[in-house]
Amino acid sequence: MGNVDELSPRELSVLKEIWQTGRTTDRTIVLESLKDDMIVEFKDGHLNLTAKGRRMLVRGSPSLWDIGS
Repeated sequence: MGNVDELSPRELSVLKEIWQTGRTTDRTIVLESLKDDMIVEFKDGHLNLTAKGRRMLVRGSPSLWDIGS
């Protein structure tokens, strides 16, 4: 998640998975998301999106927007 303003489809998919289930198997994205304050991890391993993570999930990534439609 080098550029937090531009998330990849994979990063968005992981955020969605965390939002829906509180879990994901993609530890690489989890570690990056924790560092970027987009998620928090509880002692039991449950993950939750922060306000920043929810905003990014709702906003999506500009490169994925279909402006021509």
